[in-house]
Formats: sequence, C-alpha cells, structure tokens
Amino acid sequence: MLGSVYCKENECFSAIFATPSAVLPMIVATGKNINDLGDFDACSLHSDTDYGLFYLKGAPIYLGLCVPSICKNEDLQIVADALTKLIEKIPSPVPIQAEGVIHFPNKEVPTVSAGHVFGFIGFGLLGVCLILGLFVEYTSLFSTQLTFGDDMNESQQDKALIKSKTLLGKTLLAFSPARNLRKMFYTPQRDDDYLTVLNGVRVISMYMVILGHTGSIMVSAGVSNPQSNLDLLSSWWAILIGAGFYSVDTFFFISAFLATYLMIDKFHGKKIFNIPMVYFHRLLRVIPTILMLTAFLLTFFEFMGSGPLWKPFVDQESANCRKSWWVNIVFMTSWYNSPRCFGQLWYLSNEMTYFLLVPFIVLAYLNSKLIGYIVIGFFNLISVILPFVFSHIRGHGITILNTPAVAYVSEIYLYPYTRSGSYAVGVLFGVLYFEWNKSRTDPRYKLTMGARFYDKIRESTIVCYTCLIIPSLIMLSFIILPRVELRDLYNRHISQIPSDFFNAFHRSGFVTALAFFLAPMLVGRMSFIKDVFGGKLWAPWAKVTFMSFLIHLNILGWYFYQSKGALFLDGPANIFYSLGFFLITVIISVPFSISLESPILQLERLVLFPPKVKPQAVSSQNYLINETKDSLNTKEESKSLKIMDN
Repeated sequence: MLGSVYCKENECFSAIFATPSAVLPMIVATGKNINDLGDFDACSLHSDTDYGLFYLKGAPIYLGLCVPSICKNEDLQIVADALTKLIEKIPSPVPIQAEGVIHFPNKEVPTVSAGHVFGFIGFGLLGVCLILGLFVEYTSLFSTQLTFGDDMNESQQDKALIKSKTLLGKTLLAFSPARNLRKMFYTPQRDDDYLTVLNGVRVISMYMVILGHTGSIMVSAGVSNPQSNLDLLSSWWAILIGAGFYSVDTFFFISAFLATYLMIDKFHGKKIFNIPMVYFHRLLRVIPTILMLTAFLLTFFEFMGSGPLWKPFVDQESANCRKSWWVNIVFMTSWYNSPRCFGQLWYLSNEMTYFLLVPFIVLAYLNSKLIGYIVIGFFNLISVILPFVFSHIRGHGITILNTPAVAYVSEIYLYPYTRSGSYAVGVLFGVLYFEWNKSRTDPRYKLTMGARFYDKIRESTIVCYTCLIIPSLIMLSFIILPRVELRDLYNRHISQIPSDFFNAFHRSGFVTALAFFLAPMLVGRMSFIKDVFGGKLWAPWAKVTFMSFLIHLNILGWYFYQSKGALFLDGPANIFYSLGFFLITVIISVPFSISLESPILQLERLVLFPPKVKPQAVSSQNYLINETKDSLNTKEESKSLKIMDN
C-alpha cells in the first residue's frame, strides 16, 4: 500500500492529480491483468503521459503502466516491489522469485557506440565485396580472355569463369551474390544419387525445431493466457511439440551418417590420413559464420525493433553475447551454465564433440573392419549406458515437458555424454551404407555386413514395406508415449526403472527406426517415397538448414518481442505461427547464407584447391578436354568439402 504522505512528496504520483486531463488516458492505457501490456501507442502519443513496463527479470510476467511523463524509474520502484510481492503470492507449480523492474521504452533510445561503428564499417566492407563480386562476374574486370561455348553446362561455365580471372578476381568472385544464389539453386541430381532423400528429412526436421521453439518464445514474451499454458502441455497438441525434440536427434543422425560415409569413401585404401586437416575444414565451415552473426547481433540487431518488450530483450541478448561469445567458437556451449549467446548452439557443441571421434573411428575401420566395428559397438554401448545411469541417479522422468523434471534440461538433455545415442547410430549406418555402395563396384565387399543388410532390403518388396510400416509405428510410439506423463504434470505415472530404460534407448531407438525407414529409398527402392523426400524442390532449402538453425530463434524473438499486446497461445496458434516463421526463416536464411556462408566456403576451396591450369585463351572444345583431364581432382575436392557440408 502506497502511503498518502509518500504520494504527496513524490513528484511522479502528485503529477497524477495535477493533470486531470491525463487521468483517463492513464487508466485506459494501463494493463489490467498479468501480461496485459495496455495501450503503448495511446499512452506514448499523449503529451502528459509516458509508457512504462513492469517486468520480472527471469520470468515471463509483464504489466503495462501509463504514468505521468515526469516519472522516472526510481519513482516507480515502490510499485515494482509491491507488484513483485503480489505475484509471488500467486499459486504456481514453479515458485516465482525474481526481481521486479520498471522500464521506459521511449526514454531508453539505443545509442551508437564505438563498437557499433566498427561493426557498421565491417559489414559495409562486406557489402562492398558483394557489389565488386557482381562487377567481376558480369564484366571483364580482373579477367583474361576466355571463350565460352554453347555446349557447356552451368557447372562447366562457372569453372571457366573462375579460370578466366586473376587471383584478385577469383577472390572477389567468391562474394558475388548472384553466382552464389545460382549455385544454391543449381541442384542437378543423378538417378543413382539416393542420398538426396535426406534433403526432405532435413527440411522437415528444421520445421519441427521451429515448431517446438515458437511456443516457448511466445511464452517468454508474455502471453495473455499464462494460467492455461500448462493445459497446452497436457493436451494432444503437446505430441507435436514433443516430436520436435526428436528432430534434433535426426540432425545428429544425418550428420554422423554423412560424415562417416563420405570420410570412409574419400580415404578408402589408405591406412592413415591427415586428421588435423579434416578438423580444420570443419572449423572453417562454422566459426567465421558464427562470429559474423554474433557481430551482426551486437551491431544492427538492437536498431531493428521497437516496442515495450524490445529493449529488455535485446539488452539481454547483447549482454549474453558480449559475455559468452567465445564459448561458441570453442564449442563448449552445452557445458556453459550461464546465459548463452545463440543458446541453440548447444547442438553444434555436442555435434563437434562427436565429430572429433569420427576420423579415429574411420581410421580404425580402414585398418581393420573388425576393430572398426568393435569401436563403433563400444560407442553405441556407451551412448545407452550413460543416459541410463544419469537418469537413475537424478531420478528423471521420460519427458522434458513434465514440470517436476525441469532439471532434465540441465542434467540429461544438453550434455554430450547423454545425447550421443543418435550420433552413434548414424556412424554405424554410415559404415553399413559405405559397404553396400562399395559392393556395387568391388566384389570384395559383397559379403560385408552392410552389403548383406542393404541387399536384403533391395531384393525384397516385402522387406521394403516392412521397413516402412514397422519403423513408422516405432517412431510414432516414441513420440506418443510421453503423453502418459503429460496427462498429469505434477505426478509421475511411470516408475523410475522403466523411465531409465526409456531415457537410455529412446533417442537411439528413434533414429534406428528412421534408418530402417530410409533404407529402401537409400538403395533405390520405393521411388514414389524417394521422390517425396528427395525431390529437387527440397535441395536448395536443405542447403540453408544450418543458417536457418543459427538465426531462427532471433527471428522469433524479433517478432514476438516487438509485440505491443500479449498474444493468445494454444495448439492451433502454435501450428500457424510456426508455419509462418518456418517460411520466413528459410527466406531470410538465403541472403544470409549467400553473403556470409558461401563466400567462406569458396575462399576455402580457392586457398586449399587452387586451379592447376593458369588462365589462358582457349576454345570451348579445348576447355572441355581440360575439364576431362581435371575431373578426378575435381571429384576429390568436392568430396573433401562435402564431408564438411553434412
């Protein structure tokens, strides 16, 4: 209760009674309930009033306040303290203990610092490089004479263009947005390239990630029905949200499958290879992109929005990145307990940890298939033992969405030693697929485990349909089973030992079922389903899934934290919002990818695989002859880079 003496002595509160014309706008524009942001525009436009936002640090609870324009933060701190004590008394499954803060959006205008200036200059130089890249591509700038024939395809014309440029021209050409966009949408597919089926799986999995995060970001930005949010988790809509968690395991599986398969294929016949160079490829693939996106967030992002919630959100994001930007480039995000910069990069932290083991597993396999399989088997065994042990010691349930198991996130969900099951299965199936693919040209591999496994599927239509139906039911079971616990968020319905077994096997079990589901398509059977998942339509969007994963949370935050009114969250709203954000994220990922990611990959190719033929005047026929001579080297270069692009 605010004392009358305090009100009279405080200029802010006394101004309420001194300006009668502003009383009605203050009443109308002030929020009336939790997460009611009031009327931001009406309060801001009135000459005698200003908009203030009360919010709890660390809790998605807000209240819009319309107060006299003379008021300052310290004047209303007594209101913030009173509201905080009132909210703490509200019954909640999770005790609310947070600091109440008053924020005036109109009085806290972003300022340009020296860091911003350096960032603007840096991205300005990048823009200059992009423009120069266009000039280099479409003019004779930094080029020698080279003719192009009509009998060249797009790939051959691009190689001819590169060879026609000087070293500086080749460097600037890597930044050409038109060329990078063309390469992104140039997706030739061979009839026997069965791996294209993974493109559709990637894109669908990316949507499921966005589906799961849309609701959580909406809640963190404050929804108009906070009391009924838990009802959503206990409804059937939660099954779709829960399916999003397995999309991360799908990414782990695909990454492990491709890395193992391509690495064995490239280094087949060798007893040893340059492991440090493999790591260097991977680091160059991701670190510069992460650093540039971090710089973008610290420079441009805060100037891209407004509204009552925007400043607290962007300040927190910037503070997190200034404090922990280095965590992402040393791939320790999943181990970092403080607020993270690009928190979704816990996935990349784990994936890099697993990837460090792949070259050694491949090396063991290349020297001895038996030893290789023993190592892979040990990797898979550890991946189920450790989750079982940690689940039992910590007493976890079977789902992250169950309220009593909030610690599930920090103790069993994020850490690499409890999430390795999906990756381990991917390594195993990558080896099996290599053996089958090799057996098509090398009779020595006809009796290998992988050849027998995939040949059995390829030769029998009944086995193919079995691989489609039974694994689909298994995956669906893993998705639906947590519904048993979610019917009642406050009580356990599955005892500890069954929960431990579920936590140990559900991730590796899900992706094993996925591997069996994909197996017929990976050997050329079930072409009607392969055309669905592996069509050309998926290929360009599959190329930007990494960029989409990096930026999707910021896009969600950019929209929801600019809201001037709380949104209503339920199952249908979550679906419709997520579909829209998926499309927007993919579209925005394209310019980010061709401006940041593509130039880095092409500069890597230029440095590590420089052209072996000096620029010279040649005819179209002679160029094609040179291309035939260089085809083996080109394939080796592409294979090296594909290992990094999975």
